[in-house]
Amino acid sequence: MPQQRILIIQEDRLLSTFYREHLESGGFIVESVGNGDEGLQIVHDRRPDAVLIDSLIPGLEASEVVREIRSQPAGRQLPIVALPSSRTPVARALQQAGAHVLTRSQNLPAEVTDAVQTALGQTRTARMERCMPLRPCPRWTTLTSAAAPTAINSMRHTIQSAIRAPATRPPLRALLQEVHGFTERLALFSQRPLFHFSAALEALVFDLNRMPEQANPSVLRTIGQAIDFCTVLLEIADHRTLRDPSSAHTLVVDDEDGAARIIMASLGLVGLRSLACETPASAISAAKAQPFDLIFLDVGLPEMNGFELCTRMRSATGYEKTPIVFVTGMGTFQNRVQSSLCGGNDFIGKPFNIPELGLKALMWLLKGQIPG
Repeated sequence: MPQQRILIIQEDRLLSTFYREHLESGGFIVESVGNGDEGLQIVHDRRPDAVLIDSLIPGLEASEVVREIRSQPAGRQLPIVALPSSRTPVARALQQAGAHVLTRSQNLPAEVTDAVQTALGQTRTARMERCMPLRPCPRWTTLTSAAAPTAINSMRHTIQSAIRAPATRPPLRALLQEVHGFTERLALFSQRPLFHFSAALEALVFDLNRMPEQANPSVLRTIGQAIDFCTVLLEIADHRTLRDPSSAHTLVVDDEDGAARIIMASLGLVGLRSLACETPASAISAAKAQPFDLIFLDVGLPEMNGFELCTRMRSATGYEKTPIVFVTGMGTFQNRVQSSLCGGNDFIGKPFNIPELGLKALMWLLKGQIPG
C-alpha cells in the first residue's frame, strides 16, 4: 500500500516541524505550508490524502480554507482535521465549514495521529502501533525555550505598531497570530501556568481583532505589560514552583451586585474561582475565614471606603503582600494616587474590558508567587 500524504497548514515553523515529525513516525509523507492560499494550491495540484490545519492562520481564515476545499468535487470527502482552538467562534466556524475539530488533550500529537488515521480508515490496532507516544523530549523543550525570546521580541514590536496606529486591523491581526503561536507552543510542551497566562493574552487580542475600536490605550498598555511579563515567567528556573492559577481564591468586594457579577464572570473566563462580598465587614470576615490570593476592591463602599479597607487588609496577618486591585468608576487622578498610597497594586476604571481584567488577575496572581 503506497504511503499516504498529509498536508499541514500551520504558520509556526516549530509547531509545523513537530507535527510533521510526529506524523512521519506514523508512516505518512508530510508536506507543510504557512498559509491558506498555499494550502489550497497544494490541495488542487497534489491531492493530499488528508489535511491538518491550524485554527488561526495568516491570510484566509481557516474556516474559509476548509469551505473552499469542500466546495470542490475532489475535496468533498477529503479528511480535514483542525487543531484545537480555545476560541469558541473559531472552533464553531471550522466545524460548520466541514472540519473535524480536535479538543485539547494530555497527548495532543497522539490525538492528531489517531484522528488522521481514523479519517483514512486505518484500524485502531494499526493506529496505536504506529502512533509515537508523546514524552518529555529535551530536544523539543530546548528548541521551545530558545525560540521564546525571539517570539516575545516580535510581539513587543507588533504591539508598538498597534499603539502607534490603534483601532487598525493589520497590526492586531499580526499580533494575534504571534500570540497564538506562542500559546500553542506552551500548551504542546506542557509549560503551565505559562500557557494559562498566554491563553488569556490570546483571548484579549482575539477580541480586539474582532472589535478593533476597543483597542484603547489602557488595553494596549495591558497587552504590552503582559508580553513583558512573559519574559519574567520564562526566566524562572523551575516552573513547577508556580502554582496553577486555577487553584487560587479571589475575593471581590463591591456593593453593586451587577458589577460584582461581571467581575466574577471575567475571572471565571480565565478559570479563576471567586467569592463576592457587598460590605467591608463581610469582606474582613471572609478574609479571616479563608486565605485569598487576590483581592478586587471598589472605592465607594458602605461603612468605610475601599482605601480604608485596603489599609485594614494590609495590616491583617497573611495579607501584607497579597495583590489588591481597585476596580471603580471613580477613576480620578486623586483616587489613583490614593489607591497606591493605601497599599493597592493596580487600578482599573469602570467600564472595563472583560478579557483585560481576567488577564490582569492572572498577572497579579503569578507576580504574587515570584520572590522579590
